[in-house]
Amino acid sequence: MLFACAFLPLVVACAVEDAGDGFDHDEPSDLDPVPPGDGKADAVSAVFDRNLVVTDAVFTDAGAIDGDGLQAFFEDTPYHTRSWLADHQIDGRRFADALVDVAVAHGLHPVMLLARMQVEKSIVSKTERPSQRTVDFAFGCGCPDNQPCNEAYRGLDKQVACAADVLRTHFDGSVDGTGQWQLGVARKTLDPITITPRSHATAALYAYTPWVLQGQGGNWLVWNVTRRYLVALEEAGLLTPPPEV
Repeated sequence: MLFACAFLPLVVACAVEDAGDGFDHDEPSDLDPVPPGDGKADAVSAVFDRNLVVTDAVFTDAGAIDGDGLQAFFEDTPYHTRSWLADHQIDGRRFADALVDVAVAHGLHPVMLLARMQVEKSIVSKTERPSQRTVDFAFGCGCPDNQPCNEAYRGLDKQVACAADVLRTHFDGSVDGTGQWQLGVARKTLDPITITPRSHATAALYAYTPWVLQGQGGNWLVWNVTRRYLVALEEAGLLTPPPEV
């Protein structure tokens, strides 16, 4: 399944390999149930709803966490380990700061990108730096099925930017009615299961990963990892409080 996207500042075609199906996910704890949380974490339901994986409010909460909060998350992850990303830098800047900047620029909750990274290749939970190829094509952007990856997308900085652009493009496509997956429009996944998205965010996630795979991968895994991270961030006091109205 190929997805067109634009990568800024380079506007070139890219593709995402069948993303997040979970068949080769190598972090078994991501399949464990997540204990109930409070407040913001419960914006992602404690019970999986395949038609409402996450709400639009969660998906677009770009100011939910800053670079310092994300760095603290990497220092002490929900896996009770220190992620290798705590030491990773992009152009001399902490990876945490770089990822938050990309998320904010695209109007996305940084955790949506974190969860995407983990679902793809278990990158967040790894304590040691993965292979260079795993890092360079962490999101599968520019990697069509059964074809060599496009060298224009090599590098974790380009992968994060491309993945954010793909997610935002699919979200906007649901909003304006041009997307392949849209709010309130029934469509079958590759499982195949009929889904009627109850949020633009859910439509975007199925456009990125057209699988349910409850209990083993796909958007069930996106839901479970997203909840795990939000609960951990909230319990650690790392989420930015919403502005007072």
